[in-house]
Amino acid sequence: MPYNSTSEIVNAVNEVCAERREILQREHADNGVHSEISVADLDHYMYSAGCPDPDIVIRTSGETRLSNFLLWQTTFSHLQNPDPLWPEFSFKHLVWAILQYQRVYPYLEQNRKLAKKQL
Repeated sequence: MPYNSTSEIVNAVNEVCAERREILQREHADNGVHSEISVADLDHYMYSAGCPDPDIVIRTSGETRLSNFLLWQTTFSHLQNPDPLWPEFSFKHLVWAILQYQRVYPYLEQNRKLAKKQL
């Protein structure tokens, strides 16, 4: 089965639920300590666990959708969608993507910090 983000997220939720079920069975009680599932719990079971989230995602051909690719990990990534197709993508397009990322970096970083506070 090919990779898709939906399957990855569902797998992570199932793994966390199985882990919690095992803990509750072992403790023979539901004391509420293990009942809430956090973003960190899900991150632990994502296929890319331990890897940093991408800062920039470059989708050539002007496409603005992620096509079910790294949906969880790209929440605070900069999506750059240059018009050229992949074979025509050049160094100047890469430099432009990096410059655009640098321009929006303060906004992305502010949102990352705000999201961490809310957890």
